[in-house]
Amino acid sequence: MHRHTLDRSLRAATVTLTGLAAAVLVGCGGGGGGETPLQTAQAPTAPALTAVYFTDDFSARYDAVWITVTRVTAVGPSGETELAAYTPARPFNLPALRQAGALVAKVPVPADTTSVRVYVQPQAQLQQLDGSLLDLPLAAPNGWLEFRLEGWAVGSGVLALDFDLPRFALQGQQLVPATRLASNDDFAGWNQRTADVEGTVLAVATDRVTVQTRHYGTAAVLLDANTTYWSQRSGSTWRPAAGDRIEIAAAVAGQGSTLSYTALTVKDETDAAAAGLGKIEGMITAYDGTSITLSVRDSQLAGATGSVLINVASAAYTRGSAALLAPGVKVEAHVAAQGASWVASALEVDGAPKTGTGHHDDTDVAELKGRIDSVSGSVVTLTALYAERLPGVQVGSKVTVDLAKAYFKKGSAACLVAGAPIEIKGSVGANGALQPVKAEIEGGCATAYPAPGITPPGNATPPPVAAFVEAKGTITALRAGEFDIAVYRLSYAGAAAATLTVRYGPATVFKYPLPASLVAGQFVEVKGMLTGTVIEASKVELD
Repeated sequence: MHRHTLDRSLRAATVTLTGLAAAVLVGCGGGGGGETPLQTAQAPTAPALTAVYFTDDFSARYDAVWITVTRVTAVGPSGETELAAYTPARPFNLPALRQAGALVAKVPVPADTTSVRVYVQPQAQLQQLDGSLLDLPLAAPNGWLEFRLEGWAVGSGVLALDFDLPRFALQGQQLVPATRLASNDDFAGWNQRTADVEGTVLAVATDRVTVQTRHYGTAAVLLDANTTYWSQRSGSTWRPAAGDRIEIAAAVAGQGSTLSYTALTVKDETDAAAAGLGKIEGMITAYDGTSITLSVRDSQLAGATGSVLINVASAAYTRGSAALLAPGVKVEAHVAAQGASWVASALEVDGAPKTGTGHHDDTDVAELKGRIDSVSGSVVTLTALYAERLPGVQVGSKVTVDLAKAYFKKGSAACLVAGAPIEIKGSVGANGALQPVKAEIEGGCATAYPAPGITPPGNATPPPVAAFVEAKGTITALRAGEFDIAVYRLSYAGAAAATLTVRYGPATVFKYPLPASLVAGQFVEVKGMLTGTVIEASKVELD
């Protein structure tokens, strides 16, 4: 139900957590007429820790919705307790939290807490379906958004705050937000949990780095063969050492006080704050050999929205190379502002192998999407719904791929089950076969559930009333004003039919293709209102 990855600030955002004092009462027992028995001293009981998450749904009406958070507090009869504070304030792109839990803090939450306040700045920014931007006031009269905790169990070890983007409303020139508390069914729909582990390195071992953080305490973060490293001082050859200030983008497992972290990327923050570095992700729409024009999908920097020009002439590559830059390629860029444009210090080409691994020919990034038919160890056989730069692979083809050397950006190898939608990217070998580098499991995955005992919701029927959805799939038939798609993924709180009909009209935004350019076999992304098995499209674009 909820997906996307959290916008991270590489500008040395500092999170301050306030611990709670635990009052320990030592009782003295008395006997009737005899000596008082010796009382055994009881060790103080540490307050239970709660993993506090931000989460959200996609938006069928907007491609991006940015709000800026300054702090998070717990409110109850005993007063207001600060859980986290961001200095400088941290921007969040709410649709980027879809189907995901973004860890905010690991802290004791007072047992009498009745609500949580997320303090926000008064302005929001919307990126509309046609790519245009709106700067609007955010309706938060007291400076905060409130999440009421009716029904929340303080001992559960997990508290997820859902911004409920589908219920946001644009009233005149003001954005009116909505909030809710995420439920067990919401957790079961998460396919990832992430954390930005920022702090000072205490110790380094071959398989882990121990970091003193202000928002998660002392965190031991696992390192593996898929961990990527980057430093402005020495590029990708840098490795963390005791005393370094670092930021780790980590995958999260476990719950409450037993959270564990596995590093996806480790970045040296020594020079990041002075340079004003941040990360943006998107698709290249133009490349002239020196600069790329990027259609931004996810940004953590104010102003880096919509379509931006990035100078990549001196960028280092943590995955892929300059030879792969071309319109349609997705990249992650670490940039700093320079006047009205941006300059990249590092680039990662989505789906490309790590630079220097030596197991690719650096010619093309291929992509394959489909549903898994069978699994044998790390080898999966799937039915293709989309293929790019893979000669001979057509829609409906059966493809067998060994994922032993692939890293999982969403989900894990434990999520490989028949019926699961999967996206695989990699290089093309001399024989024309896909050499996998990255895999993403769409939808819920049992290894991602933040609490034990939670299982995925059962197959639900399509909603009896209209619901905003985002669907991806392959066009199978076209008719005047509508087309059918074989569904790869449907984002909403219910089950998807195998085939949906998409209807469009004058109000539908077509991004990239025009209606006359639609042909069978194209893989498209559709946003709109679903009733039964028909989507009234508000936006259609080639994925």
